[in-house]
Amino acid sequence: MPDISFEEFTYLSADGKNTVHAYVWAPVDISPVAVLQLSHGMCEYVQRYDDWARRFAARGIVFCGNDHLGHGHTAADEEELGFTDPCHGAMYLVEDLHTMTALMRKRYENLPIFLYGHSMGSFAARAYLSHYGKELSGALISGTAGPGQPTGMGIKAAAHIGKRLGFHHRSKLLTSLAFGSYNKRFGKEDDPDAWLTRDKTVREAYAKDAFCKYVFTAAGYHTLFTLLHTVSQKRWLQTVPKSLPVHLFSGDMDPVGGYGKGVEKLYKRLKEVGCSVTLQLYKNGRHEMHNEINKDEVFEDIYTFLTQHLVQERTQYEL
Repeated sequence: MPDISFEEFTYLSADGKNTVHAYVWAPVDISPVAVLQLSHGMCEYVQRYDDWARRFAARGIVFCGNDHLGHGHTAADEEELGFTDPCHGAMYLVEDLHTMTALMRKRYENLPIFLYGHSMGSFAARAYLSHYGKELSGALISGTAGPGQPTGMGIKAAAHIGKRLGFHHRSKLLTSLAFGSYNKRFGKEDDPDAWLTRDKTVREAYAKDAFCKYVFTAAGYHTLFTLLHTVSQKRWLQTVPKSLPVHLFSGDMDPVGGYGKGVEKLYKRLKEVGCSVTLQLYKNGRHEMHNEINKDEVFEDIYTFLTQHLVQERTQYEL
């Protein structure tokens, strides 16, 4: 493995209160050719992708990302895990991602930047595309949801519970509404996290990780449902830059994506409005394709997407 540098730094969140923790993995012995910025999922954090980040950096791709509000080291303490601003949380997540992009653009001014959003982070990434997609060279959308989700009900329930019990309240009802049926097809495995991946080692580590095993607050769920509601509207489709290469990928056994059907619907809708979109569904893959037993295949597919569009950018520039 080539020498890889790792750096952690901080910046002020768009909420004007919290300190965002951010991370960069970069190659030392070779010149980088692109930046891959992560928008991580719910109840996880950027450093959980350390192995993935080092694999990309070894190929000349700078890997970076920030812990979202209420996640990882950005959460000031245990009480703040899963908490976001109850009114503007969705906007702050997107703006913090954009600040990270701006910092990477300043540092690597000549390199193309690709945004990689997973799960809840894919909702934030999709919202990002509406406002700042033209600044990117491409987007990877992983473990996302299709249209038709009960987001309106979720938003109302989170707001009601937050006003009645406080927005730091951790509600079993909201958790059931968001995740209630996710493990249904995997019940025989007797593991509440079986829907995440077929790799039991990953699931065991996840179950022991305090930055993963906590219940979202009412405010956090309000942000989650708001993000998904925003990107599930037909008008969102019109805001995605038509020339931006977007690659959707998911396991066909991922409940978040409706076992492939929801992601296929999203793909078709983006195609219908003229977006430059591709789709890869992995047979028997579950939610975290970057942690699946065929993650080597997934890595190579992502790397191929990145390098193909790097070549296209160079060709267009030369022309």
